[in-house]
Amino acid sequence: ENSLNLPEIASLKKLQDFINLRAFADSEALKIKYTDKKIYLENEPKGTVSKALYAIAEKIRYEKIGSDRLIGVKNNITQCYENKFKGKKIEEIRTEADVPITEAFELYLRSHFFNVKQSHATKKVLSYWKDLFDKSLNKKLKELDKCIKDQSKFSQLVADLIDNLDF
Repeated sequence: ENSLNLPEIASLKKLQDFINLRAFADSEALKIKYTDKKIYLENEPKGTVSKALYAIAEKIRYEKIGSDRLIGVKNNITQCYENKFKGKKIEEIRTEADVPITEAFELYLRSHFFNVKQSHATKKVLSYWKDLFDKSLNKKLKELDKCIKDQSKFSQLVADLIDNLDF
């Protein structure tokens, strides 16, 4: 339960590979430290997409707690996430169908909790879902901020928000 498997270290060919590995290790360690599996499962919604959104919100919750405590962790996670979209080509994003809701949901929450720098690609990714998220989530972001360290309250609120998303 309190161990993690890291990707092969031999595959580190450039600095970004190292940063991604550090971010992955940091994230997994934060998950072990700050996620209570019982609470997580008690509040987990039904349905594949809902479960995926719930997992994303929980990951952001424990990464935010760790990032607030450790600047190196924050830098690793932020750099890793910002680089995730560097290779995304705007011309490949033409409709809502080209942007999975999970990707847009993560971007929306990370933009709020981590102040992620928006590139042209991330703005376009978010543009297809922003109205729905603003309508359904924006009002509750302050509540999520207040209970970030209380997994039970946070996960209940996230589960309710996900249930209320009309997608």
